[in-house]
Amino acid sequence: MSKQITLIPELNENVAFMMGLAYKQFRTISNQKLTTEFDITLEMLGALRVLDYLGKVPQQTLSTALHRERSVTKRLVDNCIKRGLIEVHKSDENKKARYLALTADGLTTKTNADIMLHASIAEFYSPLSSSECDQLLSICKKLVQEGVCIE
Repeated sequence: MSKQITLIPELNENVAFMMGLAYKQFRTISNQKLTTEFDITLEMLGALRVLDYLGKVPQQTLSTALHRERSVTKRLVDNCIKRGLIEVHKSDENKKARYLALTADGLTTKTNADIMLHASIAEFYSPLSSSECDQLLSICKKLVQEGVCIE
């Protein structure tokens, strides 16, 4: 007999509902820790990771890398700028283009938040074996569709 998560049998057997619930729980737990410790969210950490990896890039590149809509990315970037984690540079060629880069505080925050998040991930996934984690990642990669941006 499978574990009963809700009182509704149809939801207990619905893969999409369970994937969503698991992600929402992970996001809630992780955001609580990140907000308390670093005053950032998972989404903000994602932006810091992209900029650490790619360096100074146009805002559109960040949006594409995160699979986010432009308006959502703008809000995300603005929040990071307010916290001193990201700085904006104007392009000499295109006055409308915003180039983004990590600040020194942004890099420090990203590095320390990554350490905390790795511990949180290990704790969250502890009910799964290493093989099950690999299998879950493989399945999720099969489900992700190209060109679908999220809010």
